[in-house]
Amino acid sequence: MTPPPLSLAELPTLDLSDPALWQDIHRPLAAAREQSTVVATRDGLPTVLRHAEVEAVLKDPRFVAADLFAMSGITSGPVWEWWQRVMFSQDPPAHTRIRSLVSRAFTPRAVEARRPAIRARADEILLPALEGGALDAQGDLGHRLPLMVVSDLLGVPDEDREVFGEWTKTLGLAFLSIADVQVRALVAEALASLDAYVGGLIADRRRRPGDDMLSRLIEAEEEGDRLSPEELVALVENLLFAGHDTTRGALAAMVVLFAEHPDQYRLVVDDPSLVPGAVEEVIRHEAITFGTARLASTDCEVGGVAVPAGTPVSLCLTSACRDPRRYPDPDRFDVRRDDARSPAFGAGIHYCLGAALAKAELEEALSVLVERAPTLDLPGEARWVPFASIRCFEPPVEVVLGTPG
Repeated sequence: MTPPPLSLAELPTLDLSDPALWQDIHRPLAAAREQSTVVATRDGLPTVLRHAEVEAVLKDPRFVAADLFAMSGITSGPVWEWWQRVMFSQDPPAHTRIRSLVSRAFTPRAVEARRPAIRARADEILLPALEGGALDAQGDLGHRLPLMVVSDLLGVPDEDREVFGEWTKTLGLAFLSIADVQVRALVAEALASLDAYVGGLIADRRRRPGDDMLSRLIEAEEEGDRLSPEELVALVENLLFAGHDTTRGALAAMVVLFAEHPDQYRLVVDDPSLVPGAVEEVIRHEAITFGTARLASTDCEVGGVAVPAGTPVSLCLTSACRDPRRYPDPDRFDVRRDDARSPAFGAGIHYCLGAALAKAELEEALSVLVERAPTLDLPGEARWVPFASIRCFEPPVEVVLGTPG
């Protein structure tokens, strides 16, 4: 006889409020994951930890977009209003319509066509670092490469990259699981600056269209009923933010992982055909997006737990990517892993639009490194920023680059 589902009140608690836990977040997640498929955070939010159930919720149409800021008690103000406009937070039919406007630029075929440009940008960053013998994995490679790539895609002038890059980096602080009033004020200030900048960029591109995605989006908006002016601004901000913040953390994590696992790096140096699989393993091993959320639109059951309609549910991607039910010996970093595919980029209709582009950036950067730096060494310690929903290191993260011969 099947036991009745647990109520939310019966869930064990997962407390990640100690900053020290975030330096090895996989340890407390593993302990909680073995205890229960679903746990509750300290504030009572049901959180799904196991791979099969995380993926099932991501693909289940009964679970719709959740208001991440409302879940943190923020239900008004400029940052909350921004979140209501971005594509992340939309459901069909609005999500389908907006996503269709940009999806062609992110197909595998379109991304393949951009690889030479991505490789050129990776060379631009890495070759001087190789000559100097050291690289700041996050502040240099992680920060600059996605900034360059998304700027090229949207037609942002080179001289403006660093300015908007600081704004998008600050905007990422909005997703800290613990954020104080000062942090929220910084985020609101960065958002106001980004709003003004994007508005000016759009106005300039109306006057002088170019061969870039922004010009094509403006054409779509001017057709009338496909994209409103407000949606256009929100979509550009969405692309600038998403194209920078998560890839920044993944690039840094990749370099650090290989510096910490010289045997795995040597495998890729000796056989560069391993690069695509190695990137998949990096993405799985250190899933940069800690979690996402969905809202139950009707009464549901997840992992033997009753979830009433209207309940927000957190999905811990970092935990799902280390679930031993899906990945043998999941804590081992193995570039030859048979199947490292993971839900790190989500699944279902909200699967990350830029996943193929992010993977291309990781692959091209890794290809440059294995061609030109036979060894990587991490002389210090790479420390994770605590409570970050988009995981990143505390700067700087210096890696010593070996040279051939």
